[in-house]
Amino acid sequence: MKVLAAHMTSECNEHISQIDGLEKMRVLYGKDCLEAVHVKDLFEEKGIELIPSIFASCHPGGLLEREAFDFIEGKILKTIREHLGELDGIYLQLHGASAVKGLDCVSGEHHIVRKIREIVGEHMPVAMVMDPHGNVTKELCEQVNIIRCYRESPHRDQIDTERLTAEKFIHLLENRRPMKPVIRKLPIMVGGERSVSAREPISTINRMLDEAERDPRVFSASYHVGYIRHDDDKLGAAVVVVPNMPEDEAYCGKVAEEIGRYAWDHRKEFQFGGNYDEVEAAVTRTIAYPGKTAVITDSGDNCGAGGGGHNTLLLREFLKQASGKKVLIAGINDPKAHEYLSRRKLHDRVSFSLGAGTDENSRPVEIEGTLIQIGDQMYGLGGGFVVGLAYTVHIEGTNIDCIVVDHNIQYGNMEQFQGAGLEFHDYDIVVVKMGYLDTYLIPETAYHMMALSDGPTVQRSERIPFKKIYRPMWPMDETEELRYIE
Repeated sequence: MKVLAAHMTSECNEHISQIDGLEKMRVLYGKDCLEAVHVKDLFEEKGIELIPSIFASCHPGGLLEREAFDFIEGKILKTIREHLGELDGIYLQLHGASAVKGLDCVSGEHHIVRKIREIVGEHMPVAMVMDPHGNVTKELCEQVNIIRCYRESPHRDQIDTERLTAEKFIHLLENRRPMKPVIRKLPIMVGGERSVSAREPISTINRMLDEAERDPRVFSASYHVGYIRHDDDKLGAAVVVVPNMPEDEAYCGKVAEEIGRYAWDHRKEFQFGGNYDEVEAAVTRTIAYPGKTAVITDSGDNCGAGGGGHNTLLLREFLKQASGKKVLIAGINDPKAHEYLSRRKLHDRVSFSLGAGTDENSRPVEIEGTLIQIGDQMYGLGGGFVVGLAYTVHIEGTNIDCIVVDHNIQYGNMEQFQGAGLEFHDYDIVVVKMGYLDTYLIPETAYHMMALSDGPTVQRSERIPFKKIYRPMWPMDETEELRYIE
């Protein structure tokens, strides 16, 4: 048997001005593609040849350029056509939130799957792995045989889910029968910071999913949080249950409704956890923490959800609330300031304006200081790659250092700080452009505060202007009646 493998991930936020093209993506082919999808050995163990198409991954950012999407989709479809007579199935890793500028259906993944079905017909097995912060619909479920998303947020189970889905897909290939996911789409729309898996109600929902899968009638079960950073009629949470056999469909519908009802009845538990506050109070409380190292997140400019990294809000607030604490701002994305610093040498005195000035959140700050470090700026968590130089400036007359970059870098692990030439624990307080802390930063952090800042990733979905979504939608609308989205 032969199976085609393809990967496209691009978590797209329409609230920032940049449009991302292929130059922003990590694109792999052949053996490199197969290594990157993490499942080659599973197929080989069963004597199944995995045919690579493309691996295209972009750090969360703006909308995906249409030309870039057409290239990626074109490569996938071309590979399918070239091997159509020998393919037994298609295995896809697609994020679910790849919005494409100028694409009628907005979502690139939904467009790709529809085009694949036009080529392969309705019976070829297709499996799809998604991020829980992707959007799933009834139409998408009708186009695939298996669909599953990661359970954990932060996504520490991403590779495990990719491999589990591959194992389930192999089982389907070896034991062919009709298989279609059952979906119950919920009028609930919250961001990742209100749906962390360690907290309720997601922790109980995940236990319900695990319990459901112990029944042989349930082949797979997922809860899809959905994505809120671009306006699309596909938005909203969903429960997806895959029946093991066609006669199990009615039972799986009941399972999906039970889990959906639980999510709806407990929807008001989708709240921020841990420490959080408005910007001024959040900074005050973080400064008051007696230990180190404390982290405060600029959640409205979360680079892990497509934020541009331009906000100067927290820098301005720390300058205002001068303290004896040693503070690192990690970092601020300002290409003009970055270009200015690129013409300076280590230990030079510097004088420049920091802040893109595209809105009040990125209002420039006049900086006088010293260039104290030149290092690498790195994308990625748990295996980053260098995308340029990072310049760290000490601001004169303060205890504040600031990393200046020209990409939307989410500083989330020690490798990134070390790459910049800095030691995380040298600082009392570190400011990062994140929402919830990711897996790699949590063990290093003595105290975490989420500042509810404004910006492209504002955490209160009630404040985001939507025109295309299903209504009523909680928490934008208050209603007691649960109506599944058809």
